[in-house]
Amino acid sequence: MLEISENALMMSVQAVQYAIQHLSAERDAVSGSEQADYDEIIESYEIVAAELRGVYQTAHAQGLDLPAYQDLVG
Repeated sequence: MLEISENALMMSVQAVQYAIQHLSAERDAVSGSEQADYDEIIESYEIVAAELRGVYQTAHAQGLDLPAYQDLVG
């Protein structure tokens, strides 16, 4: 398995969550086919977010010193 520091994992989770929120706000400001373009990008970020959440929860369950996932993205 790949190794990643706790800090890098936490920052990755937060960065992807920020990107989703930012892109969602931009999506809401446009209309028509532009929204569909944003939907595709947001979906890609959501897939990555789900993968990161799984890795994060596994690391947390293994006893790494990490805050609860919800507290991180809250």
